[in-house]
Amino acid sequence: MLEQIKILTSRRAYEFRPDDLRLSTLSIKPMQEQIRQLFQFQAAAMGSPLPTFGEVPVTYPPGFVFNMGMLLSQDEQPVPIRFLHFEQRRIVIDVAGKSAAITTIYEKLQNFLSELRAADGSSIIGEPVRVLDYSEITAYFPSPLDAVFVQPLRKLFTNVTGANASSKELVLVPALAIQAYPANQEVTSAPMANDIHVFTLALRAGTRPNDHVFFSGAPLDSEAHLAYLTSLDADRTSSWKATKKGG
Repeated sequence: MLEQIKILTSRRAYEFRPDDLRLSTLSIKPMQEQIRQLFQFQAAAMGSPLPTFGEVPVTYPPGFVFNMGMLLSQDEQPVPIRFLHFEQRRIVIDVAGKSAAITTIYEKLQNFLSELRAADGSSIIGEPVRVLDYSEITAYFPSPLDAVFVQPLRKLFTNVTGANASSKELVLVPALAIQAYPANQEVTSAPMANDIHVFTLALRAGTRPNDHVFFSGAPLDSEAHLAYLTSLDADRTSSWKATKKGG
């Protein structure tokens, strides 16, 4: 059973059609200040945002970056907003909490922006055409990660790495990075940890293998991510118990 669950990051991108996000209107200083005050951001500036969900086009203005703000949840708990970034066709929100907080932040932002108009009278924000999620979670798993391997593979890796030496003082420490990819397209790069398209699972840096604390990154909202980890834990624990029983 998963324990010590910590949601490190929930991130979401709202993507728009061309010209449905009016950066020039957002460049007006009083408007930036109102957005900053809306979420109590400690820093706000015009500039190119981080390429969190893909490349950021070179435009003028280049975009807007709001960092380290806060949202009060329904139960009056502060939710840190790590950043709110405006790109040419994308709004990216990152919180140190659950993805549900992002929904609340976006609704609050949308309500504010929907009351404003560009110089030509059009809306400065349209409806998003796509929404992308990513989240990072750490948790305690009772069984080791190498339980995902079938027994012959586990024995092979144990032998070739020397993990069975020194009275079992060495253990296997695998790191998984899995991505769905079109079968008929050329792979440009191997799946990498912290990529928003990749499912990552590995021991948490700064912990010991015997601590059984793992880091997971996934292109899912935090709720779906936790459901996936719960299923993974159940399947992996069953495999581990079966292996122990079989010797």
